[in-house]
Amino acid sequence: MHKITLVCSAHRENGLCNAEELLKILRAIKPEAVFEEIRPSDFDSYRKHGTKRSLEAQAITRYREFKSFQRVPVDRYDMPENLLAEIKRDFDCVFDCVAQASQEYQLLDGKNDNGVHRCGFQYLNSVAFATLTARMSEIEDEIISKTGNQDLNRGLERWRQLNQSREMEMVGNIYEYCRKNVFDTGVFLVGAAHKMGIVREIEKYANTEADLINWNFAYDGQIP
Repeated sequence: MHKITLVCSAHRENGLCNAEELLKILRAIKPEAVFEEIRPSDFDSYRKHGTKRSLEAQAITRYREFKSFQRVPVDRYDMPENLLAEIKRDFDCVFDCVAQASQEYQLLDGKNDNGVHRCGFQYLNSVAFATLTARMSEIEDEIISKTGNQDLNRGLERWRQLNQSREMEMVGNIYEYCRKNVFDTGVFLVGAAHKMGIVREIEKYANTEADLINWNFAYDGQIP
């Protein structure tokens, strides 16, 4: 059985959430396979220019100095760039609307950012982060529903559908890889905002392929 640890991350450095700290985590877990939230079309660019890319790419590039492993890009959800940009732009309008209407939303967003800065991966992988993020989603629903603005409703729905589709694709690709390849220990690096969606997708495989992967969801971001 493959053992895979889900490690929630952020794509940009912020205080203790940085490439050096993530490298420490990778060296402690010693994965033989690292599943990455990137598309295969971006893989060559990430591999060649890791130090100029996301903090995950920087850490993974440096990890190869210590151990040989397989890099597996799993975010294969295909969407035209112009459509993706449109969906992101529409969600920015949703975020701005909710932030202007809700002081609680602003406070929670700031609290999350501060927690990431001060505690890094320990916070990103905590119940506290998941709880605050879930509450922010509730506020988005409440505020956007009250506006009655169909464009904002559509923007929020499309953004969530996009993320759900990506999460489904990433989990499916991990299971596909595990069916065809032999390794003992793996790590799945994914943006922290995806954690609950990822866990929900994994639960769908619980009955049919329970013996394929032993998942560790409880990783707390600290060095073992």
